[in-house]
Amino acid sequence: MLTAIGTRAALERDETTPLWLQLRQRIEEAIADGDFGEDARLPSEQALSAMFNVSRPVVRSAVAALASEGRLARIPRRGTFVVRSTPQDVDFITSNLSVFDDLGDKGRVVTTQTFRFERTVADDRERHFLALPVGADVVRIGRVYRQDGQAITLTNISLPGHKVPGLETMELENRSIFGTIRTRYGLTVQRSERWFKAAMPTADQAARLGIEPSQPVISIESVAYANDGAPLEYYDAIFNSAVARIHVRADGTAPAMAASTKA
Repeated sequence: MLTAIGTRAALERDETTPLWLQLRQRIEEAIADGDFGEDARLPSEQALSAMFNVSRPVVRSAVAALASEGRLARIPRRGTFVVRSTPQDVDFITSNLSVFDDLGDKGRVVTTQTFRFERTVADDRERHFLALPVGADVVRIGRVYRQDGQAITLTNISLPGHKVPGLETMELENRSIFGTIRTRYGLTVQRSERWFKAAMPTADQAARLGIEPSQPVISIESVAYANDGAPLEYYDAIFNSAVARIHVRADGTAPAMAASTKA
């Protein structure tokens, strides 16, 4: 593997194309030509630096670009690995399905890791999005969702406390929250509003997702409304697009997504 990529054409110092972009192309060509097997580990940053006679920042930029496109997966303390298959599509962003339900319906193995599950007083943002009075409580659930073992999204969910009495005492690990509140409380989601922006993860978020802090993510805010028209769920999340792509379908009658100047 090291020999195969090392025989690739040397980088051109006289070209106007930046060295990191040339190196990115060499690595991409090696992947496409089968120099690496599926899930193969990429040579270390130091090894690539020596092979192509470039600085380590040049290597980091090339690897970060491929990781952001889903061609490479960087796993802390283990290394950087080739992702041979095209990232799966997800539809939960543009439908009323939850992450758990959408991926499960596609036959993926979905697991969760809950790092927060509590009933507490709603903060200003939760009161605003959930239309709650001062002093009202919410149930907060912080989760990392994994698709076939790969962390796909980290989500902080808030539910109006008065609509889900006793929810915080239930065992929800590896279970759909939407499915649980539908079965237990008779609550279903009729529509959702979502907002997206590019973001960089915090150190804590990156650690929970198993990505580098330098890997861009998609930041999502969402409000879901129940069958009575009242807000049922507010969440903010970061989505790892190196694992799956967001699928959006539009027809000729109305835009599926629109820009917003929401504060």
